[in-house]
Amino acid sequence: MKPRVMLCLLHVVLVDAVNFHLPPGGTEDVSQFNLRKLPPRGEIVAKLENVATIDPDAARTEEANQSTKELAQQKLAESEDQVQETLEKVKRVDLTDMVRRDMQMLRDVFMPGLEPSPKIIGVTSTIVGISMAWLLVYFLYIYRHDRCEHLDHWGVPDEGTNPTSEEQMPEETDIVPNDVKPDLILVFHHPNYKDQPDRDKEVTWAELHKTLVCEVSTWRIRDVLGAVVRSHPNADAAEICTKQEGDVVRGHLVDGWVALAEEPGYVATRSDNIGPVLEHMHGSTSEAFGSFRSVMKAATDGEFAHSPLQHFRRARQSLGSNFTAVDELAEHQIPTTLAARTALLQDLYLELPRWGFDVTIFSSIDDDELYVCITLGNPVAVESYLLRSGVMLQIRQDVVSKLGISQPPEEVVSSPPMLRYDPRIVKNLHKAGVLERDDPRDLFKTHYGKSKEGCIVKGSDRFMMIFRQVCTHLDLDAAKSKGLLVDWYPAHSQRWLSKLSKSWGKFSLMTDLTFLQPVNLIHDYFGARVAFIFAWNGFYCKALFALSLLAIIIELAGWIARSYIDAVIVQKRVVLAFSIVTVVWARLAVNMWTREQQFFLKMWEMTEDSSHEVPRPSFQGEKQPSPADLNLMVKQYPAHSAAARRFCSTLFTLVFCCLVAACIILWFQIFQGNLDLAASVCLSVMIVFFQLVYNLLVPVLTEWENHEYQSTYYDSYVCKQFMFECVNRYSAFFFLAVKQRWTEAGCPHGGCMASLKKQLWMTLLILSASRIAQIFVASIIVRLKIMWEDYNLKKGLKQEGKETPKRSFAELQSKFAETRLQEQIDNMMQLVLALGFILLFGPVAPIIVPFCLAVFVIQLRGSAYMLVRFSKRTLPRQQFGIGIWGTIVNMLMHVSVLFSGFLIIVYGDTFAGTPLLTKMAGIIIYVLCMQVVWLLVDLAYPAQSSATKILQARRDRVRKVVLEKATDLSAKMAEVDEDEDDCSPCSAFRTDDGKFLSVNADLVEEVKQGEWDKIPHMQDAVSSRSGVNKH
Repeated sequence: MKPRVMLCLLHVVLVDAVNFHLPPGGTEDVSQFNLRKLPPRGEIVAKLENVATIDPDAARTEEANQSTKELAQQKLAESEDQVQETLEKVKRVDLTDMVRRDMQMLRDVFMPGLEPSPKIIGVTSTIVGISMAWLLVYFLYIYRHDRCEHLDHWGVPDEGTNPTSEEQMPEETDIVPNDVKPDLILVFHHPNYKDQPDRDKEVTWAELHKTLVCEVSTWRIRDVLGAVVRSHPNADAAEICTKQEGDVVRGHLVDGWVALAEEPGYVATRSDNIGPVLEHMHGSTSEAFGSFRSVMKAATDGEFAHSPLQHFRRARQSLGSNFTAVDELAEHQIPTTLAARTALLQDLYLELPRWGFDVTIFSSIDDDELYVCITLGNPVAVESYLLRSGVMLQIRQDVVSKLGISQPPEEVVSSPPMLRYDPRIVKNLHKAGVLERDDPRDLFKTHYGKSKEGCIVKGSDRFMMIFRQVCTHLDLDAAKSKGLLVDWYPAHSQRWLSKLSKSWGKFSLMTDLTFLQPVNLIHDYFGARVAFIFAWNGFYCKALFALSLLAIIIELAGWIARSYIDAVIVQKRVVLAFSIVTVVWARLAVNMWTREQQFFLKMWEMTEDSSHEVPRPSFQGEKQPSPADLNLMVKQYPAHSAAARRFCSTLFTLVFCCLVAACIILWFQIFQGNLDLAASVCLSVMIVFFQLVYNLLVPVLTEWENHEYQSTYYDSYVCKQFMFECVNRYSAFFFLAVKQRWTEAGCPHGGCMASLKKQLWMTLLILSASRIAQIFVASIIVRLKIMWEDYNLKKGLKQEGKETPKRSFAELQSKFAETRLQEQIDNMMQLVLALGFILLFGPVAPIIVPFCLAVFVIQLRGSAYMLVRFSKRTLPRQQFGIGIWGTIVNMLMHVSVLFSGFLIIVYGDTFAGTPLLTKMAGIIIYVLCMQVVWLLVDLAYPAQSSATKILQARRDRVRKVVLEKATDLSAKMAEVDEDEDDCSPCSAFRTDDGKFLSVNADLVEEVKQGEWDKIPHMQDAVSSRSGVNKH
């Protein structure tokens, strides 16, 4: 059949399909459809005859052509009648009614029994519309970011001038002026203080070995016939004992080698007049800490000497009567804690100057402790560590204009870039006329407080340089846990604390509803991790402020509506509206925070590269060739063993979570939903008890996983802690929302929703009150410790007739509270859990939003107050944004969408009385719709910021011009000495060290004079040059 004929038939079939939706008969006016009329019958027949004449089959027989024409005319006649009938029906069709009937069919199939209420739709649309308009106005015109580098908002001068006097904190007026300004402080026990309870306690080799970071010794057997190898009672250990008098080595025997690793340590005792049978192959990575190593050796000798008697008997039986090592070893004494402390102090005090650090030591006012103050101040040492560590230094703002670049300095996006320190860049910029002096302080931002002249390295970077060097030899945390150190901490700067207290760390800022923070100042002083935590905290204070006003208005409107409508109906009609508002707000807040985070990451020049991360001193592994350099031996741990350990620790956490969930279910069974005061107190005590228990377990589990780097340790710690806290904090409320109404006791008086709301706001109120109490108690403890020490000191000195000496600021800091990793995680965990309450239960209880805001504000201002006034300085750890916390918040958002759909189905009156199929379809449709809403939010307010792109472009431009100026070859060519032969075929330029480098420049004069005919061919030029070289 011809193609055009087939098209006509297809048209007829399609018209028949339309007839399904046309009502029979009718006289409606359908002129509005503007349908195209069919051509006359004769015209169609003529066209079909033309088609037939060009048919390839026409060449065959005339009979076949006639048959084709008759068939086409017959089909055309039939289709014409059908088309006319169909057109009449199309003219009478109602498209709106057709769509309505199709939707009704879908609703009857998938959502039977659902009858949307116009009142509910109207109330929901009104609340959502007003809320979206308010959020738009707030985030566009009221919200203020924390990107500014200046402190004008708080009236604090910027760091850019040389201070005339040292600024002090109000609490520091009674202390010694801060002449010593250390970067790191180590606190040791005073060797002459007699009242130390563990002074004469014996120390073991294992305790000392975990303190000192060193490479294990390896011995090779030189005379196999003269050595006896036997098993040791400890697992996987062996002893090599010889007939030579006094030779005993204990360790792990592998292919004729004795690897003296970890437990049980190594023992090597020999007589001076007899050569050893075992040859010492290599020792530790450094010869430092000689006194401390001697104590370790004495500890191992003493341990072997005081081993169980049956072990010595076995040794005598295996070695024979000629071996007398057991008798000699019995005379060895195990060293005491005092000897280990003294040796460590002496070794460290001698090694620190060799590493380029300035060291000062002084005694505490009560002579029970010694304070070793370490400072990186020597210019040569600073430059050496700068070149070694690759620290990024920020260029001064005034240098940008000197480079001939026009960037408005008052704009945040004009923040100058950071460069790695290179003295050649400074020297070349000075020669190029950009810098007035050959001084890095003219190029890089200068920080004051350490010295009047200023330093290009800020205090947090100086501390990390010292910390990295010390950690290559000594595990400070292990030394503290084993009692060899009293404490260690980064030293505070009184000048920086004064600025932070005025702009950030005071409770009077509680009424500042802008919630602005000097985030850049926090980053420079406390490090990226603390800065990102406080930036996130402050941002969500601003975001929750906008949502709190909506929640309060909705609650007030509901309270007023209760005068006319049943309270239960009012609560149900709010669920759908506020759930949509919460979902939109959550996505908008995440996108805005992502913008802030990207900007700060770019401003601080941070990447996810972990190559500069310091390995944890407690990491255990075997020395193996490094994948980066096969000549370098580094500690490595098998990947499968690490994965197995992580799996076991996670499994333990899951089992513990199941135990907590079972106890909470038992609590519900006991009280049968009667959530009175006794039930609430019992639940609170149970939550606190399990939290205390797991807080003791999680550091042990995470340490047992043997993480090499602090970042993976931190992420693993947070994941396990969050997993437990979700069960411990949320399970009771999930039970109230999901299970309570189906129990025998049923919902309490007022309904399950009212009971859930009451428990939620009471929980957040308790969180706020507990944080205030925690801050108050911590500050009181610090003050009481100082007062108690002063009281005892005055009491003793009064009897001797002496005056009480003043306490230095370095000593005062030792009394402050700790703010280490666990405290930081606990504080952040409280915020994330409070935010989770809003995302999960906010739709049924909008009143909890203001209480959650109170938790965030108290945490923000209280933690800042504690850090500045009563806490030791935190370690300036690096972190790429908020890290694992961002993943947790995104997970809570996705779970909250699903759970909000469940709350709408259960507590909203839209789906009341509908079958299960309708409710399940409603949840699915709600989740899909919210995904579409998130997509629209992403399109309207994406997570990528244009300010970040501008900052990147401006910094790239400045960095490019700096490098061009610093590597300008034309300027170096101009420095050629006048005595050089200008006519020679080789010109030269002088390098930074004064030497000349040859640069080929053949046929200079010919090119200069335009004598192009004298330019030879390549073959001639090569031959000529070869002849010159031979000559």
